[in-house]
Amino acid sequence: MPQSPADLRVGVVLPGRESVVERGDYPRHLGQLAQRAEELGYDSIWAGESPLARSRMNPLLALTAAATTTERVQLGTAVLLPLRPPVHLAHELACLDRISGGRLIAGLGSGFNSPAAEAEFKAYGIPFGQRLGRMRETMEICRALWRAEGEPVSYEGPYHRLDDVTLLPVPEQPSGPPMWIAHSGEKMLARTGREYEGWMPTSTTSEAYAKGWLRVREAREAAGRPESDVTAAVYLSVAVDDSAEKAEETLRAYFRAYYRLDLPTMRTTQGIFGGTAEQTAEWLAGYVAAGARHLVLRLPTADLHEPSHRAALERTADELLPLLRGFA
Repeated sequence: MPQSPADLRVGVVLPGRESVVERGDYPRHLGQLAQRAEELGYDSIWAGESPLARSRMNPLLALTAAATTTERVQLGTAVLLPLRPPVHLAHELACLDRISGGRLIAGLGSGFNSPAAEAEFKAYGIPFGQRLGRMRETMEICRALWRAEGEPVSYEGPYHRLDDVTLLPVPEQPSGPPMWIAHSGEKMLARTGREYEGWMPTSTTSEAYAKGWLRVREAREAAGRPESDVTAAVYLSVAVDDSAEKAEETLRAYFRAYYRLDLPTMRTTQGIFGGTAEQTAEWLAGYVAAGARHLVLRLPTADLHEPSHRAALERTADELLPLLRGFA
């Protein structure tokens, strides 16, 4: 059936990097934070990956903790990088999908083009220039193993070869967790529309998002796939405060501590907004009007400590979520 604002879902990102920087009990509380997010009414919980460039908790382990303390919310990676051997990743995701009762979304990307990211891939023994091709092969192999349901699979590509490989357990979801792509390159937009189940970029503006989503839709329609086959998602950072000025202060402090980069630089790569709940809802409405139906929200805080994240989680739920629900 056609999507409409009534389908709008709102997720929140777990504080993976914060739990590394603080060096306290934060990692032990990720399950509790996920449980609190579910209680507050969020629809999904997410964890990102960057083991070296911007070190944070392993997203699959963080989501395993979340899976054991929640029952309703979807659990997603935002996003996984092509750093693991495909068979290993297929097994991890199948296990997590079983543990969560079929609530997993596999968000995948190739990583930002930066010296830190290039060094990260090098440390894993992966040529940086091969990352997109390896990501595609990884997804093909995961799907083949999941859909085989325990039967042998063979595969041969430029980077990987399988000879009669059998994978168990099978995922909870038929054919495996849906794959959402974070890449905005022209070829990948078309491939997403033809083959995958979701698009989840970090579009800096709603106008840029609308252009990308149009390309995904066109490819989906040309492939004869129904509208419901591909979810329009977007990953954004929002800070809700008493005023735009206070929220901007929070954003400046957060990205300086998190990335060691200034806010204007970060805004060239990610959608970022700070303001009152009403102002934030109006900004997000632009993405919804452009087609987004699943908002994945990271909640920046003035410091990287657990009490601040809990406060942001609760304030956003109390003030922003009702306005977003009102879009319907």
